Amino acid sequence: MISDEIRKKAGKRFFGSNWWTNQLMNELGNYQSRNINEFDTNFVVPGDLVFFLYSAKYPQKYEWWDQHPLAYIIEINPREGSFVGANLHYLNPQYRGGVAKSLINKLGVSNAPKKTLHKYLFSGVMTEMFKVPKNDWVGVSLLPTEKFVDKKGQPVSKYRVWDAP
Repeated sequence: MISDEIRKKAGKRFFGSNWWTNQLMNELGNYQSRNINEFDTNFVVPGDLVFFLYSAKYPQKYEWWDQHPLAYIIEINPREGSFVGANLHYLNPQYRGGVAKSLINKLGVSNAPKKTLHKYLFSGVMTEMFKVPKNDWVGVSLLPTEKFVDKKGQPVSKYRVWDAP
């Protein structure tokens, strides 16, 4: 599985979220396929779990936001150029795996905690939207790829985000 391969590469060394993010994008790149019918939705559909880099269009509106979302796609609005996703990074890893597992095969219906629900603009997506294979949703959700910043772009502790209601 992808998550096992990345953990094996890391070994017992400490790496920051950028290293984990680069490893995950490299590994996920090998598993991507394109369906031309999904062109207008950036090749994603409700029910996909995707990883991507993001830049908020209106950062001043948020106390903090995640530059490296891992989002379960709930709804897509191509006309508006947006989608709603449950970003699992807003959850402490001790809950994340269980939530990821509970989302498999839900097809747009979300029982995800409210704090994970976010609206994203396709114009803010800075990379390919990498689909995570279903058999690795739990493992990938536990990789430390989150990167929270405040409205000025300054780093925010993930523990602060996880402890927020």
